[in-house]
Amino acid sequence: MPVADRGAGVSEPNWDEVVEQLGFDPDVWEVDQRYPVQVRSWDAADGQRLFYYKASVAPKLEFQEDVSELIREVKRRKPARVQVEESGRWLVVCLADWQAGKSDHGGVKALAERLYRLRDLVPARVRELKRAGRPVDGILVMGLGDMVENCDGHYPMQSFQVEWDQRQQERFVRRVLVDLLSEWVKLVPRMRVGAVPGNHGENRSGGKAFTSFDDNADLSVFETVQEILSRNSDVFGHVEWVLPVEDMSLVVDLDGQLLAFAHGHQARSGSGPAGKLRSWWRAKMDANHPVGDAKILVSGHYHHLQVVQDGNRTWFQCPANDGGSRWFEEQGGPTTACGTLTFTVDDGGWDDLKVLS
Repeated sequence: MPVADRGAGVSEPNWDEVVEQLGFDPDVWEVDQRYPVQVRSWDAADGQRLFYYKASVAPKLEFQEDVSELIREVKRRKPARVQVEESGRWLVVCLADWQAGKSDHGGVKALAERLYRLRDLVPARVRELKRAGRPVDGILVMGLGDMVENCDGHYPMQSFQVEWDQRQQERFVRRVLVDLLSEWVKLVPRMRVGAVPGNHGENRSGGKAFTSFDDNADLSVFETVQEILSRNSDVFGHVEWVLPVEDMSLVVDLDGQLLAFAHGHQARSGSGPAGKLRSWWRAKMDANHPVGDAKILVSGHYHHLQVVQDGNRTWFQCPANDGGSRWFEEQGGPTTACGTLTFTVDDGGWDDLKVLS
């Protein structure tokens, strides 16, 4: 890394050691070499020359910087031999409310560390289910919205508190999704990936969305990842992508079991999250909307795990992975228990609920 001349006999610092001294995991974080390192020096009373460094720290992701480099990296991947017992059982992995760029409760550093754990936790869950006699031969990965924090228009102080701009937020989510899916595709012969739009992904002016429902960062990052991974059909050719068209919700058919997904911010009538989502779901039934045919509804937006069974229908409210909201807490709300909701679906319905954290 180019730095200012520090004089003869003074070696470049070990950046991994510096990062670790700052409290970051050097296996996850590194000095971002896209930006210059600022160096200051002075002579101490004992004649020793001391140095001060100012640098940007970024997640140490396992692939290159821009989309073109990501494509080249993906093209080099080789297909894995997947030997899985046919079970007709799917593992549903719900990626909800990452809000990348948010500074609350550890900010992007803590978020990156949670997502790196998740990369390994999903394979561990697949193995755990197999040992329990409940193997899965398919994985559905669903983005439940608010993958990015955005920069303005969602709550007071947002533009002051974000750590990353919009481009950085989307680049981080894109990189992480490529990394996660590249690991998880090795586990099973069947994979589907989808997403629904959240309120933080909207293009807003004056606090209100002013473009179309589809013009949403939560969808665009998944679309870009789809384009990247599709360049290697040997590895990712069997992955099915499901994204809504002119709709804010999505219904997925898993071998006869219908699952509906929505971020949840569009549900306005009712008391509390459960009342709002159940009222919205019933309205979809009355309107003969495909969401009304589903026996399982999964939502994000409210950040705290809830499961409500109503006859033969079940509503899952996903926990968030963003670490919590100081704005929500100042209004009396509890701190988020971070995690990623997972459960299985087969011809008998849903089972095996577990929050990975």
